[in-house]
Parts: sequence; structure tokens; C-alpha cells
Amino acid sequence: MKASHVAFLAASIAPALAAQDPAQFVNAFIGTLNGGHVFSGATLPWGSIKPGADSNSSDNQAGYVSDGSSITGISQLHDDGTGGGASLGNFPFLPLTTAQCANNNLSACTTDHIGRALAHGDPSASPGFFSIPLNNGVTAEVTVTEHVALHRFTYPNGTDQMLFLLDATTDLSGSWKGTGAVDLSSNPLTGGTRVTGSGEFGPSFGEGSYTVFFCFDSPTIPVQAQFYSSQGRNTISPNSTFQQNIGSNNPAGFLFGFAPQQNATLTVRMGISWTSTEKACKYAEDEIPQISSSSFDTVKAAARAKWNDVLGTVEIDATGVSEDEQVLFWSSLYRTYISPTNITGDNPLWVSTEPFYDSFYCIWDSFRVVHPLYAITAPNTQAEVVRALIDIYRHTGFLPDCRMSLDKGFTQGGSNADSLLSDSFVKGITAGIDWQTGFDAMFNDATAEGDFSVEGRGGIEARDMLGYVPFNDTLDNPPNEGPNTRRRAWAKRPNATHFFNVSGDWFNLWNPAANNSGFSGFIQPRNANGSWYFDPRWDVGDVFRPDHCSPVFGHTDCFLNPTGGEFYEASSWEYSFYAPQDMAKLVTAMGGSATFSSRLDEFFAAGFHDIGDEPGFLPTYLYNYVGQPVKTVDRVEATLNMFFNTSLNGLPGNDDSGAMGAYAVWSHLGFFPVAGQDTYLLSRPFFPRITIRNAATGAVAKITASNLSAQNIYIQSAKLNGKNYTKNWISHELFSKGGTLELVMGSNKNSVWGTKQADLPPSLSTGGFK
Repeated sequence: MKASHVAFLAASIAPALAAQDPAQFVNAFIGTLNGGHVFSGATLPWGSIKPGADSNSSDNQAGYVSDGSSITGISQLHDDGTGGGASLGNFPFLPLTTAQCANNNLSACTTDHIGRALAHGDPSASPGFFSIPLNNGVTAEVTVTEHVALHRFTYPNGTDQMLFLLDATTDLSGSWKGTGAVDLSSNPLTGGTRVTGSGEFGPSFGEGSYTVFFCFDSPTIPVQAQFYSSQGRNTISPNSTFQQNIGSNNPAGFLFGFAPQQNATLTVRMGISWTSTEKACKYAEDEIPQISSSSFDTVKAAARAKWNDVLGTVEIDATGVSEDEQVLFWSSLYRTYISPTNITGDNPLWVSTEPFYDSFYCIWDSFRVVHPLYAITAPNTQAEVVRALIDIYRHTGFLPDCRMSLDKGFTQGGSNADSLLSDSFVKGITAGIDWQTGFDAMFNDATAEGDFSVEGRGGIEARDMLGYVPFNDTLDNPPNEGPNTRRRAWAKRPNATHFFNVSGDWFNLWNPAANNSGFSGFIQPRNANGSWYFDPRWDVGDVFRPDHCSPVFGHTDCFLNPTGGEFYEASSWEYSFYAPQDMAKLVTAMGGSATFSSRLDEFFAAGFHDIGDEPGFLPTYLYNYVGQPVKTVDRVEATLNMFFNTSLNGLPGNDDSGAMGAYAVWSHLGFFPVAGQDTYLLSRPFFPRITIRNAATGAVAKITASNLSAQNIYIQSAKLNGKNYTKNWISHELFSKGGTLELVMGSNKNSVWGTKQADLPPSLSTGGFK
């Protein structure tokens, strides 16, 4: 654990640790406590299968929780860092001993997923691998390929029968829909038993249901077998064929007893498919042909090598940097690559040659920082993600905001895939992308109102007429569909000038008379007649409360609940700083540069800033817009020190599919994206040299920070490709074409670098984005 983010220690620091194996610095358990909901199990980058332990905890959205809770199983699928309800957790395994099944009698085994839960020791993990010692003496390990999990269970010495449970119906949220089947037979390819099956479940943050398929293989025939369900137990001849539909007889699954192999180790294979059991078995046979303890080690090594390949697009010179700081950086980068999941070729919803990605949970969280990060560290994957989103539009009629488990997820605050696509377009990501259809998809979001609880936007007609979406909009068809927080829209006319003009509609919700904490001018809801709306639940009389939904006031009612207010997961204080397309106009609206700066100071000092949700990211860098990059450095440093560390609860909120991790990555690199633009706001790097290799173009971007130390954290001067550079921002060209940004660091806070009007980031009203 770490107490601070002072990256540079005394001479006791060892020389730079090897960056060739960044996996060595990944701590998969950061954020597995106190609501971080980080997935700590085994996966590949964007891997389809994500096996790991499931804790009997109310906080188990990603399976394992570092709160000491007992383990109910090792299941095959998980999401990462989500809010909402517990997600996936399908088809868990659990190794058993005579402690749970007296005298190796399968009929004596407890199968209820709570009753069977086992206490455990400290787990361990590395990229592509997870292990946990259970208190019955069995150590459970798992590693992965793209679609297949290989599990290894080491039983206590002297075990005379390795007992094993396969649960066919349980998931983390208990969402079984009553439709499934299992089929047991011998497998001549392995000399063991094969079980195939499927089940229908419900998504954790969406509508509808999903069906997922499995293919289980053991290396030997068990000496005894039993099918269990709520209707009773059937003893099965291990060499026989057994088929069973599973409806209301949930829970259901199999119990096996295997003769002990060498070192009392049982290795089993589990293929997963979203299409069919046949495809699940094909994946299993192709990706892991041999089921053995030695093949486990081979697969584990290959998974780690894959992670090093993906992580290695970023290289750092860690001279003088503490190991703890490196662990924070690499662990954060690692988590940004866990989701979304690539299930290309395994999409049962439609036939297409395009990529297919799932577990966008949700783009509202990831468009700000995760996908801009892919644009420089994983542009080929980002191109596939864009193609997948456009293909979803082709087949469903809308771009998604949330999707998980093949289902439409609930929309958060608008059609955020538009921002994701815009960000990739302006950064020149083109590989295989049909950008004309991409524009059509974005235009459709702006003009066609659908079911905006799961896609698109609402309030489009009102926005056309009024220039804003009023409270309690009655022009919707049907009226008042969906929470107010989801009402965002653009008008219908298809010319660039029009959209340029309506990008300033935020100012129509700017109430210059609204006051709070000595500052005037806030975003506030309006009625259709133009009057300002005051919510009687928290506003006092006709006094608007911009601090509602902030950490000071509390925002437990500011989510996607039926009574959710006009602001979503952030307050008016925070949203009033968000006009990234025209920050110059916002600075003027707030009273000029000095007032803007002091207002930012108050925002942080008063506790209105909420770094635990994504709208809180950009404000920490906004001092650059008024020529105060030194204050940006101080604010980012303070934010990292206070909210991010390498402890089990080292995150300020849900990791949100890697979004919190991405914020830490950007802040360590020393620059931050303004999503939807090719603008990066400069702060200070934590490493003296950073190299980022663009896998799409071959370009190499280098950032050096000479004189960097614990005190020398402020940019004194800079050169870009050998020429003096004074702007406090850089464009994406450094990463798409390559180049070198040389920063000279020092302790002088009065440096004039980046402080002049000409040094400020672009805004529409000042002629930016030409």
C-alpha cells in the first residue's frame, strides 16, 4: 500500500525496473474492496471468457471481493468495474472434499450456492491467471485463452477421491430464466467426460435476456457422478449418456468424484460460446487441445505474454520511480483493457463480417478516457470497436450507450457513442471503418427519437423549438418517457453550420442569476415557458441548489431511478464546468479568467468535486483554459494522492470498465484527452521518458521530462520536434505521425510557460478546431 504519490524517492530506490515485463507490476486486486468492483480473475485483453472466484458478498458485481467473504464457486464469465447489480457469474465450479461430502458420498454434498460456500486464504493473480486456496485444503487455479478457461485444482495429499461440483444454473444475480439443458457423455478425444449445456439468464443493467453455452471436459472418466436439481438427485453411470432439460428445477448441476491423479491434481477445461454448445466445444478443442497440469502452465505463460505484448505499446523509463508508483501505473493500464469483450465470430444476433464487441457497461463511463486511450495505445482495437458499434446501428437502428450480455443496456445521459465515434474520427482512425454509415448513425441519434431508456435521445422536438429540453417535456411521443436525466438532443437539419450553432445550446440552460457559495451563473433546468425550474425536493423556495448531487449534499437520488433528478451522477456545480467545445465562452460566462480560476478553487475546496464519477475527471485539468497549467499540476497531484493508491480500496468509486484506471494512466503520462477532440491538456509526467508506439501507423511518440524530481514537477519550457513550444496542450498528431515532446521541469511556479492567450486550448468561439 502507499501513503502518497511522491514518485521519486531517495537513492535507496533501485535502478529502473524492467519494462519488458510490465505484467510483473500488475496488482489485479486494486479496487476489489469498498465498491471498486474490479474483476481480479483471469482474462486476456478484451477476452471473451473471464473466470474467477465469486464471493458471498453484497458487493460482488465482479465476482471476487477482498472483504473476507466465503467463496461460492469459480465461475466463467464476469464484467469489470461496474455499478448496478451483480453481473454474469455463470456456470461455477467448486472443488469439494469429505469435509463437504461425508465418506465421498455425493448425496451428502451441499449444492446450494450459499450453503456450500467455503472460507479461503489469500488469493494471488497475474495477468491471465488467478489462484485461491480454499479452507477445505484445495487450491483452485485458472488461466485462459480467448474463449476457454483451463482450471487446475490441487487437492490435499492423501485425497482418495477428488470431488467436484459443476453448477449449470446459478449466476451472481440469481437471474435464471427457466430455460436450459445439459448433456453428459464420454469424450474419446480426451478419454474423459464431456458435459455440454446452456442457460437463459437476465442482464444486470438492461432489458431482455441472454443465452450462453458451455462445454466442459475432464481428462478422465469419474468414478461416480450425480445430477442434482431442486427435484432431487439422479445417480449416473460415469460411462453413460445423460440428457436433461432444466426449467423450473433450478438449481441444477453435476457432482463428480474423480480418482486422484498425480499429485492429487484435477485439471478441467471449459469452453464458452454465445452461439452454441458445438462452438463452445470447438473453441475448447482448438485453443487448448491437451488437458493436463503441464498444459496449464503453457497456457498461463502464453496469456502473460499476450498481456505483455498489449501493455508493451507503452514503454517507460522508470529511473528513480518507486516500484509502488509503477504498480499503480501498470495496474491501471491493465484494467483499461479488460472490457469491452471481443466476441467477434460468436454473435448469435445477426450474421455479419464486422467485429462484434460486448460489455459496453457503459459508454457514458468510457468515452471520456478509455477509448481516447485506445486511440493512442491500441488503435487497431479501437477501430474494431467503432466498426462493431456502427454494425450494431445497422442491425438495431441505434448506436448503443450500454450493452451487456447481448442485451440493450440502460442509457445514461444521452447517446454517448456519438462522442466515441467523433473522438476516433478526428484522430484519423480509419482501418476498415465505414465512416459514412458512422455519420448516418450519429445523425440518426440526433434526429430520430426511439426508446431513449435504452438508445438514442429524447426531447428532440422540444430542443428544435426551444433550444433546450424543458423539464417535464410534453412534446415527447409518448410523453415523459424515461427519466429526465436522459434527455439530450440535437436538432434535425443536416448542415454543418446548424450543428455548429446548436453546439452552443448549453448556454440556453445557463442561469446567470443562480448563486451558490459566492459565485453566480449555473446550469439549471427550465420549464417550457422559459422560467427556471426549482425542484421542491431539495431547492429551498425559489433558491436553486447547484450543490445537490455533490458529495457534500449527497447524490443517492441522482442515478437512473424513477425519481432521479435533472442531474446525473454529478451536481450543477460540476456540470457547469462542462462545455469542452467552447471553454472560452464558459470562462466569459463565469466572469473571466480570474473568477473562473477562483471558482475552480472553491469547487475543490468546498468538496463539490466528485472524482468517483466520470464527470469529475476533466475539471482537474481545466486551469489550462485560463493559462494556469501550474494549478493543473497541483490539482492532479492532489487528486491522485487523495483518491488513488495500490491498496485493495485504492479507487474513488466503481472502476467503470477501466475508466478510473484510465484517469490514473493519463495523469501519470502527463496529458489528458478532451474527448471528441484531438486536444490533450498538458500537466506533468511521472516518468522521465515515455514512449508510445502506434500499432496502426508505426509512429513513435516520445515524451521526455528532464530534471524531473519530487520538487521539479512544473514545466519550465518545452520543445516539440526540436522547436520551442509554449502551448499548454498538444494535438493528436504527436501520436498519429510520431515525434518528440521535450519538457524541462523545475520547481518554479511562476514560469510563464503555457500562460499566454495564444497558449490556451482551442474553443469554438475563438476560432479553434479549424
